[in-house]
Amino acid sequence: MCASCDAPANEPNRRSVLRTTMAAGVAGIAALTAGCAPAAPAAAPGGPSGVHLRWLGLAGWEITFDGHHLLVDPYFTRQQYAGPDGKMDADRPLEVNARIIDWVLDEHLRTAPEFILTTHGHWDHLADIAPLLNHPRWRDQRIRVLGGETHLNLIRAMDAPPSREADLVLVTGGENLRYPLRSPEQPRPAYTIEVFRSLHSQLGGYGFAPAGTLTAPPKTPTTLGELVEGGTLGYQVTVGDRLRVMFLSGTANFAEREVAGATPDVLVLGASGNAAVHDYFERVLATLGWPRVVIPSHHDDMVTQLDRPEVHDTVNREIVATLQEVLGDRGRVLDPRHLQHFEL
Repeated sequence: MCASCDAPANEPNRRSVLRTTMAAGVAGIAALTAGCAPAAPAAAPGGPSGVHLRWLGLAGWEITFDGHHLLVDPYFTRQQYAGPDGKMDADRPLEVNARIIDWVLDEHLRTAPEFILTTHGHWDHLADIAPLLNHPRWRDQRIRVLGGETHLNLIRAMDAPPSREADLVLVTGGENLRYPLRSPEQPRPAYTIEVFRSLHSQLGGYGFAPAGTLTAPPKTPTTLGELVEGGTLGYQVTVGDRLRVMFLSGTANFAEREVAGATPDVLVLGASGNAAVHDYFERVLATLGWPRVVIPSHHDDMVTQLDRPEVHDTVNREIVATLQEVLGDRGRVLDPRHLQHFEL
């Protein structure tokens, strides 16, 4: 990393952790992509960050640290969505793959999250949330779900348990939430979640589908097209003074003025469907102060099952190269492997 990219002197803890651990993290990702287990990160001054990410496929992510677990857009069913013409079929019946959900929870997500962060209402982001909340492994666990009005109404309509109602938390962008709640015993949070208003990808026709908003729960959705976008959100998770991880991960667009001034250390960035967005990669990276670590998201084929080895071969790795070209020597772009966690 070039010396001119070093952190300001007033941020020694968080930035020094990032500098001293990124090389080990990148080595681990390279090993995973090659199909072998990564070596343990080497000890370095300042120590590793203790913050781990796991790509759940599509736009799904797990972030873990200090015994805390959060999920972003967990979607494991990965159903077929296209018609014979290769385009999305809005009338296609909605599916839930209970077998693969069981497998992911048994093999990879054995601990229920404290929060589920939803970016928008489309099926490939939201459709598995109600089944997860109903799952025997998680049914008795406290899980708060953050989302917009449409997102929470869809989750209610998909039979989220009534006992979960108090934990369906409406956010609209601008919130900066702490966990745990402030108390004499906990004057400082273990982490914070900042919510940002964002935008959905703009495709070749300058739009996206299915669009729409919901001000009340609809009838139970049965087709892909009934899961409408309902506004898009981004999130930044800040772990003490160690690390800021921003998830603009669910779409390939962003609201520039909403995130201006944010300076995440790690950016998880939605990377597909941006043909109509002007200078998307260049603008988002510059607006966020050229994050030192960038991780692409939502760039696999969406349908290959997570328990099949070939799922790793469906990733569009041209996006990885393009992002690295734009980022240059300001930072590194990681190439994650499905369901393998890695330390930042």
